[in-house]
Amino acid sequence: MRFKVRMEVEKELILNMGKNPSRSINYYSKVLLIILVFILLINIFVSFFTISITRQQSIDYITNTVNLYLKDEERKLNAVDHFMIWTVKHEPLIDKIEDAKDMAELPESISNFRSRVNDFQYSTGKEYQFFLALKKENYFFNSSPIRMKYSEYIKIKDFFLSKNTNSNNYENLYTWKSLKLNNKFYLYHVLEYENRMFVSLIAVDDFLFPLQDINLGKNGTIIMENDKHGFLSDSDQVNLFKKENANNFFSSHLAFKGKKNGLPFSLNIYVDHFSAFKRVVIAQFVLIFATIIISLILFLILFYMKNKVISPIQKFSENISAINQNNETIDFGNSSIMELEQANVQFKGLINEIKKLKVNIYEQEIEKKQIQMDFMKLQIKPHFYLNCLTTIYSMAQIEMYKEIKEMALSTSKYFRYLFQTNQNFVKLNKELDHINDYLAIQKLLHAHAFQFDNYIEPGIEETKIPPLVLQTFIENTIKYSVSLDEQVRISLRIVYTDTGSKEFIKITINDSGPGFPSKVLDKLQNDIPLTNEKGNHIGINNVIQRLRLLYSENFSIEFSNGSNGGALIVLVIPYLIYEE
Repeated sequence: MRFKVRMEVEKELILNMGKNPSRSINYYSKVLLIILVFILLINIFVSFFTISITRQQSIDYITNTVNLYLKDEERKLNAVDHFMIWTVKHEPLIDKIEDAKDMAELPESISNFRSRVNDFQYSTGKEYQFFLALKKENYFFNSSPIRMKYSEYIKIKDFFLSKNTNSNNYENLYTWKSLKLNNKFYLYHVLEYENRMFVSLIAVDDFLFPLQDINLGKNGTIIMENDKHGFLSDSDQVNLFKKENANNFFSSHLAFKGKKNGLPFSLNIYVDHFSAFKRVVIAQFVLIFATIIISLILFLILFYMKNKVISPIQKFSENISAINQNNETIDFGNSSIMELEQANVQFKGLINEIKKLKVNIYEQEIEKKQIQMDFMKLQIKPHFYLNCLTTIYSMAQIEMYKEIKEMALSTSKYFRYLFQTNQNFVKLNKELDHINDYLAIQKLLHAHAFQFDNYIEPGIEETKIPPLVLQTFIENTIKYSVSLDEQVRISLRIVYTDTGSKEFIKITINDSGPGFPSKVLDKLQNDIPLTNEKGNHIGINNVIQRLRLLYSENFSIEFSNGSNGGALIVLVIPYLIYEE
């Protein structure tokens, strides 16, 4: 019976081998080589196709961006033209300057006129400078903040006072001309009316500055051109432009004619696609090289698997078949596979490894919990960095030096606390000092928009508290309650409480603001996360999660709106002495 079964099995194997004949390793090597060549050709085609598409997309992007920019600048130039025409003929502030009896009356009139011009600059930008000249009085002064050196200003003054132009020449009302001064080019427009000369001036570099962010490659350049001076740029840049000015696969020359755009100049843009797309080209070659390496590795793996794995397994299968026919136990030693010989020993060690694994998993969970704590603290730390820096910058613009010193000192203390706080707990008095530093910053920002008072029960300053918890709630109150309409009162109260079995500290924060919105309050009271897709309210969410990680369920926090309005937060945490 056994012999008959064996014959049927061998017959079936022979039939299967006929359907799927075995191939030599050389055959598979040739197939692998053909596949490799095919993949290489595809990669080369895809690489050039990708570069071509990227090049065209870059040209389209640059063209659309420049056209939009030129259209906006055309609007600004037209606005400047109309402003100058009206100002030079009808501005009553110029009449007051002309009617000034002595030099004592001039400063106020000039200041008022400058304020008028500065208001207009909000629609065009500070790069457009304005100058007013009165011929009879021989006055020439800037009507807007100067964006040049004083020596250049003197040359500008001499240039325009020495010009011989006709008054009320309406044929040239909308004509912008170019001027070269100290190897620097400017566009200017001048209008004369009776005794008045009104000038608008903009540096070519300032005009083109918004286009500098366009990726033109290493040798890419933007040059302005007009009929008077030709290329309005330094000679080195012009020579480079003329040298590289050619259209090919890796470069492009884009011309934007002034007449077509209604502008008194043209723009020439040279795009160095090769350096702009250098990373794309390198990535394509890396992909081709990686394909070669992977194919070679696959070939070596196939060869190795045949000699070191497949052949021993086939031999082992034959040994098993012979042993089963004789009803004998499998002998791993006859298989010539070391792994099978060691299977019994490895199985015995498996139990010990499982025990160790449980310990490792437990330790990893603890480590994961600590990492999560650190991450949530890091989310809070950069919360209003940019606001502080922007405020200092704004103060510097209006020369609020005293306030800048106070802001810098408070901000320094605030950030020092954030960067040095890398523990799960800090002393309560340290957190209170940090809140005072934060409120000092907010006082500079909001002046008298809020009033803060606090009561700390004596003797509990040494208790420990998670860092940035109180500051987060105070910050949330400042953000959503403080306004310029009326002063908001913010109160912080921290007292000791004893339930008999455990000691706690009770923290109460309330304000006289509008209180929590109903939807927000409903989520807070029902323990629903507040964070939306934009990441708002991440501070409150982080505080609640950190409290759970640190105290488990041994704390309580309640959110409500007071009977007289305003938000109310009551937090109760264990009373624990801070130990250094």
